[in-house]
Amino acid sequence: MTNDLQRCSMARWSRQILFGDVDAMFASAAILADPSLAGKPVAVGGPAPRGIIAAASYAVRAFGVHSAMPTAEALRLCPHLILVPPDRPFYRRLHQQMQAVTGRLFPLAEWSSIDEFYADTTDLQALYPDPLALGRLVKQAIFDNTGLHCTVAVATGKTVAKIAADAHKPDGLAVIPPGTEGEFLASRPIRALPGIGPKTAGRLEPLRLKTVGDLLDARWESALHHLFGARLHWVQELARGIDHEPVVADRESKSLSHETTFEQDTNDRAYLEQLLHGFLKTLAYDLRQDGLGAESCTVKLKDSRFAITTKQRSFSHPLNYEPEMWPTIKQVLHELLKPGTKYRLAGLGLSSLTQASPSLYDQRRMKAIEAMDILTARHGPGVIGLGGVTHDEKD
Repeated sequence: MTNDLQRCSMARWSRQILFGDVDAMFASAAILADPSLAGKPVAVGGPAPRGIIAAASYAVRAFGVHSAMPTAEALRLCPHLILVPPDRPFYRRLHQQMQAVTGRLFPLAEWSSIDEFYADTTDLQALYPDPLALGRLVKQAIFDNTGLHCTVAVATGKTVAKIAADAHKPDGLAVIPPGTEGEFLASRPIRALPGIGPKTAGRLEPLRLKTVGDLLDARWESALHHLFGARLHWVQELARGIDHEPVVADRESKSLSHETTFEQDTNDRAYLEQLLHGFLKTLAYDLRQDGLGAESCTVKLKDSRFAITTKQRSFSHPLNYEPEMWPTIKQVLHELLKPGTKYRLAGLGLSSLTQASPSLYDQRRMKAIEAMDILTARHGPGVIGLGGVTHDEKD
């Protein structure tokens, strides 16, 4: 069977997609900066009581700690947690080094986040006929350039490649040859499929549907149609491994965004405000480091029924300082929230980016912001703010 898969994987693929996912990048970067932390329960985030975990090392995940969890809860689960502040400039340097690798190796690459990328390697098969060898090459190149481990998977589409990588973390390598996608997915947990969150999985439990393959069982067609409606065809196509979503080449960034999916759906307004405010601090800092200002913001929410709502609002002029941006973003969030509705994802985007004018702030204030950014680079967002803002803006 293994030899058959090897022969199949080395035959010419009509479409070949490689997916790379850096293992626990923020936590791994902290260990890279301080090797004495290796193997210890490390998490990156802000301090309790209002801080949020941004990333958790594999050592601390065993305690149930995960990203987007309040730091206070993480400390309750793991009293010996070592909390490290974010180091955004370091992450950006590592990301740039990884981009250099993908730019050198691939004719077409798409970074879906700071630590995940897709590459269309279809036209590289003459040079690299063995996808396993190509995967090893990519993993080694990223490690040589950054010191970070990366899990790589190769498949005929984005969805299967990402699921395969998730199934082989950390520091893994997987190849799903053409024609074997359905077989691979059939035994995967049903929540591995995009669009199947904890709520939907809970509704499937009474039917005893636990694997992706169960979604294709004709006995449950009527019940599944009642649950998914028009989405069922799309869900079942993915369950078969049919996915034609293209890899989109990276372009000059015209927006910055950050979003997260919660382990449990929530309608806690204070928590959602805190989460988006944390995103804003990070994004505004990134804008200032690039000398940019944003003309508009977009808040995104996905509810427990997977319905996505977004609302965009323009600022009066390009901004890159969080206290001036937050009132608008907070108002947009409040306009989107629906009473009694629980949400499984929240995100914030800043768009219509433009070069920040030197006269955006007076000289005295500019020096204060620069000093604040130096402290942020050393200790992470939220360590300090400028005076002259209201208490509500600082929370």
